Order: sequence, then C-alpha cells, then structure tokens
Amino acid sequence: MRGMGRGHHRGRFSRSGDENGTERLRISDRRMLGWFVQQLGPHWPKVLVGATAMVLGSLAGLAPPYITGPLIVDRVMFDHQYHLLPQYVGLLIGAFFAASLLNGIRMNVMHILGQRFVYDLRVNLYKHLQRLSLSYFESNETGDIMSRVSNDVNTVEDMVVHGTDEVVSNILTVVGTIIILMYINWRLALTGLWPLPIFVVSLIIFARYIRPLYRKIRDDLGDINAELQENIAGISVVKAFGREEYELERFRNWSREYYQANVRAVWLWTTFFPFIGFLTSMSSVGVLWYGAGPSIAGNSVASAGDIVMFLGYLMRFYGPVGGLIRIYDMFNRALAALARIFQIFDEVPEIQDAPDAVALEQVAGDVLLERVSFKYRTGEVVLKDITVHAEPGETVALVGRSGAGKTSVINLIPRFYDPLEGRVWIDGHDVRKVTQQSLRQHIALVLQETFLFSGTAKENIAYGRLDATEEEIIAAAKAANAHQFIMELPDEYETQIGERGVKLSGGQRQRIAIARAILADPGILILDEATSLVDTEAEQEIQQALEGLMQGRTVFVIAHRLSTVRNADKIVVIEGGEIAEEADHEKLMEQNGLYAEMYQRQFSLADIWGADAAAQYRE
Repeated sequence: MRGMGRGHHRGRFSRSGDENGTERLRISDRRMLGWFVQQLGPHWPKVLVGATAMVLGSLAGLAPPYITGPLIVDRVMFDHQYHLLPQYVGLLIGAFFAASLLNGIRMNVMHILGQRFVYDLRVNLYKHLQRLSLSYFESNETGDIMSRVSNDVNTVEDMVVHGTDEVVSNILTVVGTIIILMYINWRLALTGLWPLPIFVVSLIIFARYIRPLYRKIRDDLGDINAELQENIAGISVVKAFGREEYELERFRNWSREYYQANVRAVWLWTTFFPFIGFLTSMSSVGVLWYGAGPSIAGNSVASAGDIVMFLGYLMRFYGPVGGLIRIYDMFNRALAALARIFQIFDEVPEIQDAPDAVALEQVAGDVLLERVSFKYRTGEVVLKDITVHAEPGETVALVGRSGAGKTSVINLIPRFYDPLEGRVWIDGHDVRKVTQQSLRQHIALVLQETFLFSGTAKENIAYGRLDATEEEIIAAAKAANAHQFIMELPDEYETQIGERGVKLSGGQRQRIAIARAILADPGILILDEATSLVDTEAEQEIQQALEGLMQGRTVFVIAHRLSTVRNADKIVVIEGGEIAEEADHEKLMEQNGLYAEMYQRQFSLADIWGADAAAQYRE
C-alpha cells in the first residue's frame, strides 16, 4: 500500500517498508477526542436533552434495589408491615417506568444525533477527497481509499451511534452506585468493590495490546479491498493470461493476514472478558460471605434487606462496568479506524486556490505555457524550459515518442499540476491566480482511455452540462456522430451502458465522450490520443465528430497517428522533455528533421502493411 503511512507498502508483486510514513501520520487519541467534542458543538441542544435524560434515567435506575432490599424485604417481609407493600410496589413500578421512559428518550436522541454525526463525517470525508489533487490518487490505491470511506466510517458509526450514550449513562450508574453503597455501609461496599483496581489495570494492559492489533486489522481490510478492486477492474487481463490461480493465491494471502489478525484479537478478548466475569462473581461472593457472617457481637454484619440491596446494586454496578469494558473494546476499534480517516483529512491538496484567486468568466482561448519545467512527485524532470503558445481558435498538435512529455504539457493547462518553473497563462491570467473550478469550466478533455459512468447514455452525455435539455443532449450526440448507434440501443438514450461503458464498443464510448465535450461547449479543448484505441473505420467517424467539436475553439491535440494532425495550425515536436521542432506540417516536412522522419516511417509502414498495422507498430 503506497503513501498511507503503514509499516509496509502494498505493491503489485512485492511489499516494502516505510517506517517514516507511519511516524509522520501518527494520530493522537487526544486530538481525535477533541475533534469529536468539537463536532458535537453545533448540536448542543440535542446533547443537553440527551444528557438530562441520561442523568434522570440513571437516578431512576438506582432506586429499585433500595426499594426491594430495606423496604420490601426488611419492613414488609421481616417486620410484617404488609400494609406498606402496595406503596412500595407502586414506587418500584414508578422507578422502572421512569427509567425505561428516560432511557428511551436518551437512546432516541443520542442515536439520531450519532447517525447525523456519521453522516457529516462521511460527507465531509468525501468532500475532502474531491479537493485532493490527482497526485494523491495516483499514489494511493482506490480500494484502500474506498475501505476508509466505507468500512472505517462504519466502525466509527458503531462507536458513535451505539457506544457514546451508553458510556455516559454507564458512568453515571457506576458513580451513583459507589456513592450509595459507601453511604449505606462502607465496609460492605469495599468488600463488593475490591476487584475494581484489577479492572483498571487489566484495561490498561488490554488496550496496550489490542489497539495496534485493531489498527492492523483495519489496514489488512484496506489491502483486501484494494486487491479486490484491482482484480475486478483488470479481470480481462487476468483471464487473458490465465492468471486466475495466481490471483487467487495472492487474495488468499491477503485474506490470511486479515484472518490471523482477527484470530489474535478474538483470543485476547475471549480471554479478557471471562476473566472480568469471574471477578464480578467473586465480588458477590465476598458480599455474601462478609455480610451474612457473624460480627464480633455475634450478630450478622448486615440485615437480609441490606444484603439483597447490595447484591442488586452490585449487579447494577458490574453490569455497566462490563458494558464499559465492551464499549472500551469498541472504542479501540473506532479510534484505530478514525486514525486512518484522519490520515485522509490530514492530506493537503498540492494544487490549491490562491487566497486572492478570482473566477475566470470568459475565455477567448489564448494559451501560453511560458518556459515551464515540470516533474512528478517522484522521478526526474520530464519537461525542461518549454514554451508553447496557442492563439484563440488555433489547433496545436503535440507529437513525439512515447514518454517524451506530451501528456505532462496538457496536464498543466487545467492545472492538474503546477510547473516547477515558469507559468501557464490563459487570456493573460496566470492559472494559479484563478479558481480551479472556473478554470476547468472552460476546458474539456477527450482522453485516450474514455471513462464513462455506470448509468444511461443520456446521463453520460449530460455530464458535460447538468442543466442541459433533452434537445441539447440529442443535438450534441448528433454532432458527435453518436445519435444513430444510440437509437439502435435497446432503450435508446435510456439504455444502461454498464460500468465504464462496458456494453459499448471502443468507438461508441469515444463518441459518447465527444458528445459530452460538445455539450460542455468549452473555450479550450484537449484531445489526448482520442482515436488511438479504435480501428480505422471508427477513427474516421470519430475524426468527423472531432472536426465539428474543434471549430471555433483553441485545441491541443496529442496524437501518434500523424495523419490526424496534418491540418493543425502548429505542430510541436517534443523529445526528451524539450521542444525539438515547431512549425506547421509543410514546414516541418521541408526541414526533414525528427517530425519528417516519424511521418515518413508511419506512411511507409502503412503502404506496406496497411494503416492498422502501422498504427500497431507505432504503439
């Protein structure tokens, strides 16, 4: 797993360590609890109602043992004051009813508040992910990110929704019980509470071992999700190479780590909780032994009613204590999950709007990359002192060998990345001085690997402009030469095209993407090998659609098929991250340089093998 601060990194074929990442992203409990309290601040009225119900419900829950022991047992049964029985039974019923009613109010208010808290957490986490730069998603696995947004938030939900209110109510019950027991008979109380120090020490030891284990469980689950997501996305490659058994073994290994970590956790708490249960039983034995035994004067230390009352209070004491221990286990799980969530919140977008950034209202299409140099987060410089200028309405083609830096150039225009040196200007505006959203509203991209969302053909086209009418969507599809094949689909524009448009051919997906770009009506258009993955017939249809899309716009084109860029106003040849040549097609052919060599090689191959074979050769 890369970049997420684990002790090991997950790779496709190996795993390596990075302890510094773990130290850098360590999250303290105090910070997480402070954040939790801060998030509850806006909901203080509900917190107040819930807290009031907790206090009153806890007080009502403490009354029944006293009514049962000294009153009913001693006064009614032993002193034969039977006329008091209806009164005491009425008090007992009232206490039970009040406790049930108040606890119902507490659970309703606090659970709804907990659900709102988790809703806000999930939405804010997704919102923050949307703000992160592309570099974050390039260096972190999709499956692990999904695990944090889904599984880890669900674990936090268990604590917030089911644990928080029980913590407070159980603490109130425990404290109230201790006060009552000490007030009535402090010697008998100490006899019943002697296991408490052992509880505390055991909890500290338990947490020391269980918290790191829960963190490993969360990380291993993230690995499993990453592996699953990757394999499903690449299932065609897995099947093509017959690697089902190989991938099964890899998945089995990841699952085995998760299983073994869970087994260790199960062993810890199945050892710890029975031990705590045994201590609880011994406290009751101690009360019976000491309370029923003779005092120095020969009498019992406590009356029968007192013993019944003490046993009742001990049940109310150790029941909540046991609940607190179980919640503490849940608490450790939740903090381990929340620490992983905080790692996402702690990620700072590499690309951010400047404090004084302004909205880019209108775009004529004058684009200037002025002496830019660039490198990715890891690696050597891929662009070196490049200057490219496109005037409004011009088409600029970027050509060169694979890895020359063409895609890096176009990634700087919508500010997916910032250059190391130099500036990118649009209509005289430094792109770092305008808001990213307004900048990208004026730019449309049609990429080599077309991405379509799971949904209908209509919804995918409308993604270019969400408020478009049905007539505008159809017009865009016609302009992209997509209308005819869409009408032949089972449900026409309402046809579900599957995840990533899997039910369509490569050419059909590309024309849907072009229709989406046409509907967006951008001032600047970027085409990154938009026809490279289709056959010659589909390429001709797509090229016709692109010609309509390019009219009146500033266009940047990346293409290996040089036949598609002959009519470009300017062709920039990039070699080794630098501009080797720059002119139109005729002048570059006259120069007989790198471009002419590439062009002649492609067309010589096309004459010998055919256009498709030449295209395969250049790949």
